Amino acid sequence: MKYSIAIVGNKEAILGFKALGLKAFNANSAEEATKVLYELKSEEIINEKTGESKPAYAIIFITEDLAMEISKDDYKKLSAAALPAIIPVPGPKGTTGYGIRRIGKMVEQAVGSDIFK
Repeated sequence: MKYSIAIVGNKEAILGFKALGLKAFNANSAEEATKVLYELKSEEIINEKTGESKPAYAIIFITEDLAMEISKDDYKKLSAAALPAIIPVPGPKGTTGYGIRRIGKMVEQAVGSDIFK
C-alpha cells in the first residue's frame, strides 16, 4: 500500500513538482486551497489483504502564500492527524518564513523543544 504526495498552489508554483511525480492541485485563493485540502485529507486507500483504510496522502505540500491565509480553525482541523502532514513550501515569490515556523511548531510538539532557535 503506497501513499501519495500532493502539492497545492497556483499553477506556476506547482508545475515543476508535477514533473517530480507529485499530484498537483491548482488553487488561487485560500478558500480554494482549503477546499482541496479537505478533499485530499478525506481520500483513503484500503489494504486489500486486511481491509484497513489509511489516508491516501502522506504529505501535502502547500505554498506559503496560501497556507498563511487559511483560517486557524481550518488549519488546526486539517493538521490534527499525523497523516497527511501538511507542509508549507515557498511559492513563486520566495519564502516568507512561514513554512519554517510551522515546521518548527511541529517539531516542538513532537520532541518538546524548539530545535530551530
